[in-house]
Parts: sequence; C-alpha cells; structure tokens
Amino acid sequence: MADTQEISLRCSCGEIEGVATGISPAAGTHLVCYCDDCQTFQHAIGQAEQVLDAHGGTDIFQMSAGQLRFTKGADQLRCLRLGPKGPVRWYAGCCNTPIGNTLDRPALPFVGVVTACLAVSDEAALRALGPLKKGVFRKYALGDTSTLDAHDGVPLAAVGSFIVKLLRWRFRGDHKRSPFFDPASGELIAEPWVLSKEERAARRAKIPAGG
Repeated sequence: MADTQEISLRCSCGEIEGVATGISPAAGTHLVCYCDDCQTFQHAIGQAEQVLDAHGGTDIFQMSAGQLRFTKGADQLRCLRLGPKGPVRWYAGCCNTPIGNTLDRPALPFVGVVTACLAVSDEAALRALGPLKKGVFRKYALGDTSTLDAHDGVPLAAVGSFIVKLLRWRFRGDHKRSPFFDPASGELIAEPWVLSKEERAARRAKIPAGG
C-alpha cells in the first residue's frame, strides 16, 4: 500500500512496546467513540482522566490486528470484558495504559487501537491516521453536545464500510497474525477479567451524570 506509515506503540511506563505498520487513512478508520462501554472501560482501569475527552470520547483508530505487533512486553498484556459477551478490551498490566478493543476470536482480525498509546506527535503519523470521521454514539456523550460532530449511534454506511474492510483483512490472512491470539490454538493470549454486574455498575456509576 502506497504512502503508508509505521507508528510506534508504547505504554506509559515503557514495559510494552510495539508498532502499527502499513498505516494510512485508507487502511483504517479514525474516529471518536462516546459510548458508555468505552467510558466504563477507562474508569475500570483508572484511565478516564488521561484518555477521555471533555465529552467522554475515546480517540480510536480501527485497523487490522494483523498490522499490529508487539516488540517488547507482550506478556504484560491484560484484557477485560464488561460482561460475558461483547468486545475484549486490552490494556497494559504494568501501568493500565489502554491498548485497544478486539473481538473474542481471531476469525475477524479487527482492533480498535486507543490512540493514546500511539506515538502520533509528528505530522507524518497524524496524516497516516487521517482526519477524524464523525464520532459515534453521541447519545452517551457528556455535557452540551449540540455542536458535537457525531452520530447518535453508528450509521449503516459506516457498518457496511467496516464489514468490507474486515473481509479484506480476513482474505489476506490477517487473522493468522493477530498478536492477541495464540496462533496454534486461536485462544486469547490472556484470560479476560470479566466484570460482574456489580463491578460494571460500580465503574459505570463513575461516569458523570448526563453520560
């Protein structure tokens, strides 16, 4: 793919390092998610103040998991689920830096990387991620959202575009290269911490009123 960039990944304490390869605006989708689940995740790992924007949004780059690899500290990766179903949310066990969200099986090789763990301070890296698309799940956003450039949910066109990307990644074999799954067994490389209803409610209660 032409005009792509390699972007470094690093947790806040430096125990985990990695790289996202082949990054370009066409290789993924750069957006902000305001959903209550993403907000709950950041509260669960104590990173809400560091990651969430003023409206409770998480800046994410949705990309193929096959384009992400860890060069140091993969044994420090931890994951949680907000319940028995739903996405698997990855973070650094050493310092709780959020890494990204995947599905619970490698067949569909998707990861929504939380850009807070990416080295995007230079212009080339920012260009590679591309401009932010309209945000999603504005109905969960905090504060005055009247001027927020976001959809109340997820538009069907975005869902269709995402499915096309997933099929493309699957076709080229990226499901065999996801760093979040054991290549032999297809199992997650870490046992998820599954929040109970009480634990989830306690974290969700930390979201300010109106979110």
